[in-house]
Amino acid sequence: MYSQSQQPVDTANPGVITENPQIETASEDGRVIAGLPGLVHPGELPIEYSRRPLPFAARFQAILIVVLFATFLLILQQGNKQLYQIGLPLLVLAAFLQIAFGNIPPSTRFVKSMGLLLLTWGIVAALIVIAVQITPNLIQLGR
Repeated sequence: MYSQSQQPVDTANPGVITENPQIETASEDGRVIAGLPGLVHPGELPIEYSRRPLPFAARFQAILIVVLFATFLLILQQGNKQLYQIGLPLLVLAAFLQIAFGNIPPSTRFVKSMGLLLLTWGIVAALIVIAVQITPNLIQLGR
């Protein structure tokens, strides 16, 4: 697990083991990363990571959550039938999209997300076709 040049070093406090004393220094606040170039200090985020946009799949999943919530509100309201008629098909569509994007890693980019979306919808469509085909046989077995 450790190389010969990097064996854990026991400290005066037996509860703390330093794996690399050149990087880690013990203090009263706990372990602190020493000021070596290229290391990120606790609580800081490098500037190149702070402005990076979310990948497509992560953004789409967040949008889907908002759309699902909005469609529930459209269905739950009792004042306007037309809003209900808009909300119900949107809920079905958003649910099918959520089935697909719930199984796609959030770090996936647009092209791969669309490929996985098509694959997921193909699997769902195949299951529906199979279910429709075997239903009459299952009904006959039950009689």
